[in-house]
Amino acid sequence: MPTTLPTNFWYAVEFSRNLTKTPVPVTLMGQQYVLYRDDHGRAIALGNQCPHRGAALHRGWVEDNCLRCPYHGWKFDASGACVNIPADLPGVPIPKRAKVATYPVQEQDGMIWLYVGDSPDTAAAPLPHLLPELGDPQWRAVYGEYTWNAHYTRVIESNLDVSHAAFVHPPFYGNRDRATVDEYKVSTTPYSATATVKAPAPKRRTFLKYLLKEENRYSLTTITVYLPTINRIEIDFGFRGYKYIYYTTSLPIDENTTLAKYIGLRNFLTFPWADKNSHDNAYKTYIEDQAVVQTCHPLAAPTDFQQELLVASDALIIAYRKLLGHYTAGRSLSAV
Repeated sequence: MPTTLPTNFWYAVEFSRNLTKTPVPVTLMGQQYVLYRDDHGRAIALGNQCPHRGAALHRGWVEDNCLRCPYHGWKFDASGACVNIPADLPGVPIPKRAKVATYPVQEQDGMIWLYVGDSPDTAAAPLPHLLPELGDPQWRAVYGEYTWNAHYTRVIESNLDVSHAAFVHPPFYGNRDRATVDEYKVSTTPYSATATVKAPAPKRRTFLKYLLKEENRYSLTTITVYLPTINRIEIDFGFRGYKYIYYTTSLPIDENTTLAKYIGLRNFLTFPWADKNSHDNAYKTYIEDQAVVQTCHPLAAPTDFQQELLVASDALIIAYRKLLGHYTAGRSLSAV
């Protein structure tokens, strides 16, 4: 069964802070793109293959706000048109076919967003504004990324699963006899689903655990999924307003590979020396999830509710699959 993917959505493909005048390759849905900034700081997105001999343009360089191909030096402007072929004699017209595709780009929430839909970007779902805390001096941000040998829907659902922690993350969240999930409500919009659930307070030895001094056994976690690839997890520890936010985009490289890029925000211990603890906790959680998620079959989370047996604690996953099914009906990887 082919992988289904939502079309006419923006995809958060790279951290804004990573994009400079040095070209950056992006793989999305099996297709290759290249990003760079011009002299004015504007983000540009083009197809990554030169129309001449197929070389990858991201191995070239930016010159006069244009991108030079590393193979024969063809020069492409921000509209994708070739403006110079060094091997041609002066006065030889540039062929009309000497161009690469160009794609709409936006920046928000610390990410570069790429639109590759088959309708004008004006028809796309609006960009979510789910990270207003980014840039606030009261919050400290860390950045990271992981590669999963798993379908992107399974990766996203690992961030929506409210009942797995006691079994997959027992070193962090506690004993398995605390696995019961209280009933919770899911709120939906045309493009998102959100729920707030009570979860055991962290058990793993962390700076925060030291600060809490065992005062709280539970925390409140608000989880949001925004199609097609965005998760936001906000943990309210119920102590002095301390919170941690995990914001991630899970990019479908192909049917078997997902690149997850995350921004972690905390409003406690906002010193650089505490960043390692944030990275370590994110990495340990990823390793624990990866061991299970990469075994799931079928590869893609099924939107046919007869294939897997979902229960009350899966309410957020059920909402996600309904949204996904609505926007992927009749669509496949090769069709997007």
